[in-house]
Amino acid sequence: MEFIKNELIDEVLTRYFATFQITLDTCDFVPEKYGRKIHAFIFKNMKKKFREVNRAYKKQKRKGIGEAVSLRASPPVA
Repeated sequence: MEFIKNELIDEVLTRYFATFQITLDTCDFVPEKYGRKIHAFIFKNMKKKFREVNRAYKKQKRKGIGEAVSLRASPPVA
């Protein structure tokens, strides 16, 4: 896999919004207090993935453009 930073960022955002959309379906049944905690957890994981993308990008730039970089898949959050 060739590392393309924008595509990885798009994938992170797609997964984040998909997870967020799933939590919206449960808003009627889950107290608001727990909903805020869940959304904070999802946002924290999204920021973590952005940091991983940036670290991998910097590492690739140091090694050279032709190198391939891959990231670990995050577990689904639900």
